[in-house]
Amino acid sequence: MATPVTTNPAWLEEFRATAARTSADAARHALAENLREADADAATWQDIATRLLAAGFADGAASLLDAALGRFPQAVELRYWHGNALRLSGNPHEAERELRHVLAIEPAHRDAALSLAYMLRERGRLDTAAKAIVSAWHARGEAAIETCVADLIFLRECGAHAQAFALAQSALQRHPDNAQLAALAGEFALATGAFDGARGYLRQALERNPGDGASWLRLAYCQRFDTADGVDARRICKAWQDAAPDADTRIPVGFAHGKVLDDIGDYAEAAVVLRWANARAAARSGWNPGHWRRFVDTAIAAPAIPAASRTDASADFNPVFVIGLPRTGTTLIAELLARHVQVRVRGELHWISHMRARLAEHNRLADRAALATVAGLVAEQMRRDDAPARYYIDKNPLNFRDLDFIAALFPRARIIHCRRGMRDTALSLWLQHFAHADLDFSYDFSHIAEFARGHERLMAHWRRHLALPVFELDYELLATDTARELARVAEFLELGSEGDTTTAESGVITTASVWQARQPVYPTSIDRWKRYAPYLTELQTLF
Repeated sequence: MATPVTTNPAWLEEFRATAARTSADAARHALAENLREADADAATWQDIATRLLAAGFADGAASLLDAALGRFPQAVELRYWHGNALRLSGNPHEAERELRHVLAIEPAHRDAALSLAYMLRERGRLDTAAKAIVSAWHARGEAAIETCVADLIFLRECGAHAQAFALAQSALQRHPDNAQLAALAGEFALATGAFDGARGYLRQALERNPGDGASWLRLAYCQRFDTADGVDARRICKAWQDAAPDADTRIPVGFAHGKVLDDIGDYAEAAVVLRWANARAAARSGWNPGHWRRFVDTAIAAPAIPAASRTDASADFNPVFVIGLPRTGTTLIAELLARHVQVRVRGELHWISHMRARLAEHNRLADRAALATVAGLVAEQMRRDDAPARYYIDKNPLNFRDLDFIAALFPRARIIHCRRGMRDTALSLWLQHFAHADLDFSYDFSHIAEFARGHERLMAHWRRHLALPVFELDYELLATDTARELARVAEFLELGSEGDTTTAESGVITTASVWQARQPVYPTSIDRWKRYAPYLTELQTLF
């Protein structure tokens, strides 16, 4: 048996010096010799390797751990850290093999499962990443609440809401009084369309934590209210009356109560409540019309972005971007298209704006090779690892801001631009409380009008200067003659015949349209603004 050896700091200093003077391979070889001569135990080899990882020497750590495993082939922790080092040194296939080896030995090794899952998710393999977390969950059995919550949040980020819902229910059986688990179960049930289950879990969450503003909103989104006397309607009304002045709770409760009042047709009172909630939300948002105008001016004046170098990763990739102002039918058309076997809808992604900002930060927007790398990454994230399809849809409506970037990355991309009567759009925005700061303009009608003007200017500019094919989708036509408008979209996308469609239920929906998008398409939202015209004069004066 090897004798425990305390890590010698001089070894690390020698490694750094040798790496700088000759090469990292020579430095690693010398360090391994020091450890062998000292007859170091597995813990010492691991300690040295993790220090190398922390210092940024992933390749050296991987080589050192490989040597250590030659001496201690049964040391699971060495193998786990070897997998991490391989991952960080850019060897994902070898890393996956090593981490799966660890999990074959110890299926409940959560750290190995997490490392594997994060790596898989980074490479767009979201289904496989979710399965790694689910397998580790079942293998380990009982776990602390914090561990359960972290795993559930990871599954949510993978879009694995159905799996997360099942695990949240399991966790609640062991921790029935935990408000956070109940709230997560309600969120997952709502996203998958299990509205009855969502209501039950959200009620549990709110009984234990009445200050959970997000759960009040989700409870309102679970249903259409027919009367103010229903259980949840009365619960939300009481919460509005009793809510402390804490804005984190009272603002979302106000939006939830406003939805109840809107559903039952009390538009006068809904306008009063929602004016209060929107005013407070606008005051906290800090959205600046001047900043938005400068953004639009800059985008219009910017030089064209060169086309990305073509790569195998993106050459045959066919993305579809559903864009427009929010609340113009983007979720509805995406859900209708998702029923076609040749289409995969990936929700509202934020890759386009994020990757553009990263390239701009490093002054590489004109670098065709960097653009190609980004195109491959976005394609990988949209393709994922489920059944392949012809088209992949990103329905983030705000991608209209970056159509020049999309055209540079994907010259074969197709655009569906959703349009809706502006007064109805403005009202629908104003009725919602959004989680993302990009939508902070929606709490003030003058801000909505300013944002809409910028949207129109940008779209007019893109039409003049970009070669991307754009389909102009009319929300009112989609709502009144759904089959005909959907057929026009299918023709634009060159989709197959009726026989290529599936009757599968809608997938995950996490936007404010979660209820409406699962109902039959009705035209009742057309000219909805007229119900509020006597109480919201801005709808007539600003739009």
